[in-house]
Amino acid sequence: MTVTTGNRTLAARARDLADHAPAGSLERKAAGCLAVALGTTSTVTAARKVLGDIAQADIRDRAAQMLAELADQANAL
Repeated sequence: MTVTTGNRTLAARARDLADHAPAGSLERKAAGCLAVALGTTSTVTAARKVLGDIAQADIRDRAAQMLAELADQANAL
């Protein structure tokens, strides 16, 4: 499987968000999940599908929101 540069870049941003969020916080959990989803998929659409498998609704919803925000920021560049 090949991960696109775009996904790798977004995964790095998500890891940075997780690293700077308070331990145990929703932000840290969601960003960590997002980093894994982006790091193991080749497209944003595929990462979005992976996030749908997160059992905890609050983490799933926040991770999806973060993905949308990061993707919008990347598209604005």
